[in-house]
Amino acid sequence: MKKKSDNDPLLLTHGNPAKRIILFALPILGIEIIHIFYTMADAFIVGRWLGINGLAAVGAGYSLITFVFSFCFGVTGGFTIITAQRAGAGNEEGIRRSVAAGVILSFIICIIFMILFMPLIKFFLTLMRTPEEILNGTVSYTMITISGVIPLYFSVLLAGFIRAGGDSVSPLICFIIGTVFKIIFVIVFVVVFEWGIKGAALATVTAELIAGLLALYVLIKRFPGFIPKKRDWFINRKEIGEHLSLGIVMALQRSIVEAGNILVQSAVNSLGSLTIASVSAAQRVRGLNMMPVFALSGAMTTYTAQNYGAGKMDRVYKGLFQACLIAAALGLFMAVLNQFTGKHIVTLFLKDSSEAIELAAQYILITGYTVFILGIMLVFRSVLQGLGKKSAPLLCSAMETVMSILAFSVLIPYMGFTGVCLVNPLSWFASGIPLYIAFAIFRMNNRKALSECHVT
Repeated sequence: MKKKSDNDPLLLTHGNPAKRIILFALPILGIEIIHIFYTMADAFIVGRWLGINGLAAVGAGYSLITFVFSFCFGVTGGFTIITAQRAGAGNEEGIRRSVAAGVILSFIICIIFMILFMPLIKFFLTLMRTPEEILNGTVSYTMITISGVIPLYFSVLLAGFIRAGGDSVSPLICFIIGTVFKIIFVIVFVVVFEWGIKGAALATVTAELIAGLLALYVLIKRFPGFIPKKRDWFINRKEIGEHLSLGIVMALQRSIVEAGNILVQSAVNSLGSLTIASVSAAQRVRGLNMMPVFALSGAMTTYTAQNYGAGKMDRVYKGLFQACLIAAALGLFMAVLNQFTGKHIVTLFLKDSSEAIELAAQYILITGYTVFILGIMLVFRSVLQGLGKKSAPLLCSAMETVMSILAFSVLIPYMGFTGVCLVNPLSWFASGIPLYIAFAIFRMNNRKALSECHVT
């Protein structure tokens, strides 16, 4: 007898794995594409209307902002993996409890994080060697952006619940609408009202509030069975422990990496405003190279969680193999495309600065041709996360941070800008090693358990 979940057309527990993964990943890719083009539009407006220093002010605080958001996104990712596992198993009551636990715990974490972090922003930016001429602008941009962590956090959490149910299209629609508002608000606040850096940050916060409200509406309408009943809001210790253990570990995975990125950013900041602007512009193009593999990894987390919940490990293994082939092909395609378009794109942000354009082009070339390493690493990490494994992905993040420390202390001081360009490829390679070993051990143990079960 088939489970109820096997008959749900939204779930990824049946059908051809590669086809289901790709179809599920396409809307996630759409979100990545739109996000990248929004950051490009944002950088274009800031760079053209506020100049090199304006773009540098935004870029100098980028890693600190990403650190905060990555911690929060990691928590939501852990929560929604549990939701997806229960969706794959057809456990409706468990889904409702997971949603309730996710909402309550997320709100508490956001409040605590803001209280502890907000007063220290200027101290951290100063510690990161932010140049004096852009420090005030960077502080303003970072402060306003991080103050909007609650609406951004909940828009991501709600979108994660929707994807856990097998729908990756609705979050794309919400994101498109939110991005349209972001662009409108950036133009109005920066160009029309002339609010400068503060206007760019305020545009992001306001638009995320709109996107979050849309995601809430979609969740209620699309998945009414996910909405907790009154009794579901009284979560017990077991539910709290299960969600926090995975959520905090995933948050640590992401925040450890971003802590390393902060070290790298501080080293970049020490090279001056021109270098900061070059890296900031190049990272927009690097994002184009990375977005297909990030979309694929996002799909693999949900795919693995649902199939693991349904007890279909054969589909997990098959999906992993096919996803690695897709990741390698995507990395190669995006790298070649980048070869012919990267330099032209950065000229949109770096007007009247040929030196900055050349630096950005160098960064793009070195990172672009190694992005396939990132793709395969992300697939393995996503599969292990979908299985609920915690230690290997955490060790992966630790390895990436070790490489960032190496870059901060050795590569960048001795190699300058070339060292900045080598940080990502070396980090991607090193961080994949514990993942491959951990998955090999997991599969060996799983085979052993199955053989013992058959013997019994």
